[in-house]
Amino acid sequence: MIKLTRPINILVKRRAAIGDVIMSTGVVRELKRLYGDNCNIDVATECIEVYRNNPHIRHICHTNVMPDIAGYDKYINLDDAYELNPTDNYLDSYFYRAFGYTDMNQRPELFPNDEDQTAVLNTIYQNELDKYIVVHMRNWHWGAKNISMDVWLDVFAQLFEQRTDFKIVTVGGTTDFFIEDHPLFIDARAKYTDQQLKYVCDNAQAFVGIDSAPYWCAAASSTHIIALLTHLHPERILPERNRELGKNCTAIQTQEECRGCGDKQARPIRYINCIKGNYPCAGNFDTEAITQAILKTL
Repeated sequence: MIKLTRPINILVKRRAAIGDVIMSTGVVRELKRLYGDNCNIDVATECIEVYRNNPHIRHICHTNVMPDIAGYDKYINLDDAYELNPTDNYLDSYFYRAFGYTDMNQRPELFPNDEDQTAVLNTIYQNELDKYIVVHMRNWHWGAKNISMDVWLDVFAQLFEQRTDFKIVTVGGTTDFFIEDHPLFIDARAKYTDQQLKYVCDNAQAFVGIDSAPYWCAAASSTHIIALLTHLHPERILPERNRELGKNCTAIQTQEECRGCGDKQARPIRYINCIKGNYPCAGNFDTEAITQAILKTL
């Protein structure tokens, strides 16, 4: 590698949302790996917290106060990378836009520091979490991303018929679902930073949920991911680990015949329009398959 007198200044932009910005972290890492000290990388995003503790960047700024891109040697805009190209893997779309090819380590990453780890371990000890799974019961304005509570309740009922020697840590936001007044459930909604949630997942037997910010925190971790998929085919959204798509993951798709409809949505994808009108995919899962996938991790 040559040594540049003046490093290449690179600006990477991904406006939102949290999960989409977490996906961009692999691009930043690979840029730094390619150029090393010959580059300075800045990031522009609304989700600044994602890049906390990230060792590969120089500066981070909100997209509302972005610097002039003319001041950079290289500008990589990842906005709408997969939204315009939904029939390929989401990370492939990011990497192809950034590099022109996809044969790279695409794994996202988050960097919990010592304080993050201590906060998580304190929660684990206080709640006696010897063995636990992380579950995200999303309740959002996209109907295709809200797995029915009937599905969740059936899964939990089947689980507890066979095992009660573990707990369920429920994550997400304050609008997401939680099972109240049950001794095996821990309410961790809106409690953790992205880095802390990654570390929570590192210590969990599995993460169970749909494409979301917590899903991508889990993708940056070492835990087994049980992906519940409605509008996305597995090959679109499963994360890469050790350069293997879907490594340490189990994909369970809805039983609706129109599953994977994200391929057919108007581009750029801003919302999932259901041809049936009421998103039956979110309530049509093989709950025994989900239960067995979880039991295998315990």
